[in-house]
This record gives sequence, C-alpha cells and structure tokens, in this order.
Amino acid sequence: MRAKTDAELRELREHGLSLLYMGPESGDDVTLKKIAKGSTAADHVEAARRARAAGLELSAIFLLGAGGLERSAEHAAASAALATAMDPSYLAALTLTVVPTTPLATLAARGAFSLPSIEQLLAELRTFVDQARPSDALFRTNHASNYLPLGGRLPRDRARIVGLIDRALAGDIALRPERLRGL
Repeated sequence: MRAKTDAELRELREHGLSLLYMGPESGDDVTLKKIAKGSTAADHVEAARRARAAGLELSAIFLLGAGGLERSAEHAAASAALATAMDPSYLAALTLTVVPTTPLATLAARGAFSLPSIEQLLAELRTFVDQARPSDALFRTNHASNYLPLGGRLPRDRARIVGLIDRALAGDIALRPERLRGL
C-alpha cells in the first residue's frame, strides 16, 4: 500500500478494483519484526484507512502461530485488536506453515522459533474470534492450512464460533487430519 498514492488507489477503484486483500499476518509488532514483515500494526491501520477512503472494501488475513510459542498470547490478542482497528469486510485466519529454506525455518532450526501445538493454535483462534470487533465481517478459517474450518459473520456469530472452537478443544469436534491439510 505504501507504494500507491491516494490518487492511484482512487484510480484503481475507478477502473473496477473493489476488493483489496491485505495480509497483516499479526497485530503484534514484535512478531511482525521477527517474521520480517517490514511493517507495523499502525502501518496496516493506516493502509486500511487509505483503502477505505478510496472506496475499496478490505479483506484481512492473519496467521495463527506467527508469534510462535514465545508470543502466542500476545500475537492472538494484538491480531484481534488490529482486525478491530482495520475493520475489514472479510476476515480470515490461516495457519502458519514453516517452509524449508525460509528465514523462519532457519530460526526454527536454531531453536529461536517453535510453532505452537494444534491445541495452542486453536486457543489463538479462540482469542482472536472472541476479542476481534469488526463492525460486520465475513469470517472464515476454511483455508487448507487450518485444522478447524469455520465460517460466519462477526460479530453476529461470535458466540457460535467460539462455542465450536471450545468443542474442538474438548475433543468433541474432529479436526482436519494432517494428511488433508493440503500442504
């Protein structure tokens, strides 16, 4: 977004672009620095503001597990706060996959990054859904990377979605098997 001026964003809208996908991945500035995102939560809030001012709808994508074990709770809460501040029309959570030969894989090999367990990832998802306050967003976790495909509108379906996550954490709902995660 930083590369586009406000006039260029309006021109894109005039030429038919109506939805802008943004991948903040985390709302936690420490996590954003560790994963070398190159931006801060404040940068994403400003980018969302500028996009809306140009007449664009927003879709925001966050990554469960991006904070690693070390910052799991901070990542989940800060991501919910950023989703609230950005107020997208579409909101998604995907699950981080550590890909070989990437900087994150190098950190993991050195013991400087550990991906949370499935239960901890679900706990992050629960925190995110419970604390995010978009005005009206279509929420999905239906990406192949996720262990628990969910969908609904936030805030309207918050209680139902949190209830499903709680049931999955209790073992009452089967999770997507690793072999079907498509990764």
